[in-house]
Amino acid sequence: MGTGLGTEVLLALLDVADVGVTGIDVQHRLAEHGTKAAADKLMVALLRLEDTGHVTIDRGEVMRFALTEKGRDRAYEMGGGKPVHLQLLMADLVGFTEFTSKHGDTAARQAAGTLHQVASDAFRRDGGQVVKSMGDGFLAWLPPIADPVGVLAAVAAGCAPPSGHPWQIHAASHIGHPIQHRGDLFGRDVNLVARLCDAAAPGELVRSTGGHGEPERLSVRGFDQPIPVWRVAIP
Repeated sequence: MGTGLGTEVLLALLDVADVGVTGIDVQHRLAEHGTKAAADKLMVALLRLEDTGHVTIDRGEVMRFALTEKGRDRAYEMGGGKPVHLQLLMADLVGFTEFTSKHGDTAARQAAGTLHQVASDAFRRDGGQVVKSMGDGFLAWLPPIADPVGVLAAVAAGCAPPSGHPWQIHAASHIGHPIQHRGDLFGRDVNLVARLCDAAAPGELVRSTGGHGEPERLSVRGFDQPIPVWRVAIP
């Protein structure tokens, strides 16, 4: 997508909730960005963005417009956030669905809460941060020079009580330039580390940098070329 009114619309809709806003609201937001758009031209731009999967249109009594996930990612790429040089990490508990079925929702919430607290403390000690929790998993970052294995080992140890369910985690790390916006991280590098995490075995870190020996060439959904990776056991 090139520059023009479509680009300005994506940026204007960046912080809109999923319920959307009216066309007049979009015009006001564009004006705040320094762009004036006649109602007919704005509607043409919104319909084109709907056709490309960047915008959703609720055709109720009053039409309302909001970004799709694709549109939001595109807006960040075009200037809604800024790229930062970070080491991204994605990890989650192995066997969480089965654990929930066996032990119930209360035990699952407690396990997820423990994971979040232990991970937050471990990453903070190494100069990083947990960006968001996703139930049995999390997305975090570390400085590019930090050792992810030690931090993940601390997380795994903290989630394994002296007695009870023996948790394992699997994880991935990738050094890149994700888009940072309002405390969250987005973009292609985040998508990659999530895909690499899916490829990790229990108790394993799949890392795209910093390994030793000949890397494995891993085909990753959404990426044209195989990604060189190294598999490392989490102590």
